Amino acid sequence: MKKKVEVNVTGIHNRQGEPEEKINTVSEGIYEIGADGVSVIEYKEIQEADGHRLVFHNKAVISADRKTMEILRGGAMSTGLVFSEGKDHETEYNTPYGKMFMNVITKSLSFEEGDAGEIKAVAEYAIKMGDEIVSDSVITIETKKRK
Repeated sequence: MKKKVEVNVTGIHNRQGEPEEKINTVSEGIYEIGADGVSVIEYKEIQEADGHRLVFHNKAVISADRKTMEILRGGAMSTGLVFSEGKDHETEYNTPYGKMFMNVITKSLSFEEGDAGEIKAVAEYAIKMGDEIVSDSVITIETKKRK
């Protein structure tokens, strides 16, 4: 089943000594549930930064058993974040200035699914660089029927 959907993504980031940062994007996308039960949400994200318009191609892949979600982000800054409750995943964050290595520590991962093929995924996690937690974050990805 492949559906055109509205994708609402909210990221909340808390960094020590800084005010909470909340980013919300809404875009059109595709939500597909494969024959193997794996769900895929694909969407574009557009951000304005320093007078430049940045376009990211994102894909969230949710395992059939709903125990893992991987978010792949492509564009000027790319990464692959893996969320699996209680686990630590090393990842590479590519920027125009070089690569950064970090660990994603998933505190919780949950999913709500609607009758019409809609889904809401919520991951609460920490980002660790070296021996230091640099961010406590929550990401929510929600699909809705396109209006």
